[in-house]
Amino acid sequence: MRKLIFSFVFLVILSFTTKAQTDLKPMQEIQTVLTYYLDGATNGDSLMFSKAFVPDGQMRYMRNDTLFNVSLKDFMARARNNGVKLDRKTKIENIQVFGNAASAKLTIEYPTFYFHDIMSLLKTKDGWKIVGKIFYREDKAK
Repeated sequence: MRKLIFSFVFLVILSFTTKAQTDLKPMQEIQTVLTYYLDGATNGDSLMFSKAFVPDGQMRYMRNDTLFNVSLKDFMARARNNGVKLDRKTKIENIQVFGNAASAKLTIEYPTFYFHDIMSLLKTKDGWKIVGKIFYREDKAK
C-alpha cells in the first residue's frame, strides 16, 4: 500500500513539474518580446522597439475623460532611433498565458511619474507579438 501511495504522489509531482517546464518556454518568449519594447524605447532603438508589435495593433488610453485610439504603426513611427538612453526604470510585473493568447502588466518609472502598461499578446506565425496596449499615467506623490 505504501508503494502505491508513494507512486501516486511521485506521479502527481512529476506531472506538475512537467507542466511548469512546458509553460516556461512561452513565458520566456513573451518576456523577450516585452524586453524588445522596454529596452528599445529606453535606449532609443526603434528597430528593437518595433520587433515587439504587429503593425495593425491598437493602443488606447484615456486623457481628460476622452478615449484616444492610436494604431501601433503610428506609435512605432514616433519611436526615436537616436541611441539616447532615457532616464527611466522598467519592470515586467506579470505575464499570464492562455494558449496562444497572453497579457502582461509593465511598469515604467520616470523621475516624476509612472506608466502602467497592460499589453495583449498573441502567438503569430512570427512568434509572440503585442497586438494591443492600454496604459495609465500615474504622477508620483510630491
